[in-house]
Amino acid sequence: MSSHNKPAAGKKASGQKADPIDLVNLEERRQAMRQPTFKAGEIIFEDGSAQDCIIRNVSDSGCLIKLENANALPPEVELRIERGKPARRVEIVWRSTSLAGAMFVREPS
Repeated sequence: MSSHNKPAAGKKASGQKADPIDLVNLEERRQAMRQPTFKAGEIIFEDGSAQDCIIRNVSDSGCLIKLENANALPPEVELRIERGKPARRVEIVWRSTSLAGAMFVREPS
């Protein structure tokens, strides 16, 4: 298949919407390779409430988060990947029912 006939990201060749996990495999769109992991995480919302999640992969630039109702996440949240470590601000760049792709927000220097 030539490059101009390739389906757009998020679409299968048949026109069906891609499974969200398929989107995770689009490594050419990543700034850094993600390493598979299975860590307990915590999403902290603006109001101080928190929700448990699972970190499925992580890189220097972002991570894949698994949680219930991921499609309801706001555009930015705080994410704690390891208990006892500080939370990091993340931008949610895509979301589905149970998965969300997050990019770490760089703190101003």
